[in-house]
Amino acid sequence: MKAKLWPQFRSEVNGSPLVHGVIVAFIAFLILTLIMAGVYTWSNLSEASLPYTAYTINALSSLAGALGAARSAGMRGWYYGFVTAMIFSAVLALVGSLVDFSATFQLETILRILLLGLIGAFGGVIGVNLKRSS
Repeated sequence: MKAKLWPQFRSEVNGSPLVHGVIVAFIAFLILTLIMAGVYTWSNLSEASLPYTAYTINALSSLAGALGAARSAGMRGWYYGFVTAMIFSAVLALVGSLVDFSATFQLETILRILLLGLIGAFGGVIGVNLKRSS
């Protein structure tokens, strides 16, 4: 049996660029959330700014996932970035509605998902032009 080189093996294991991008987005989301939890705990920041911080974390996570997906795909960055951000934001909205039963999908939620999709498309355009190191 012929041994596979690491880049070939890695590309087979990662699978879809969308899966890669969504995983990157959730990792970025987790890291940013933990950082901001520490900032809110050990500083005098008002909790009134918490919704804006959450929107920023969601946007940065979508951007990171889109960069990862488009870089992994190597083509059609706007497409992979948009779809990755849409999947990420839809999963966040779904989990949020499962945690808080009073939360519903409203027009505002759909507009936020679409805005994150546009941010993802922008990130995908940038990500597809980043050099891949083999």
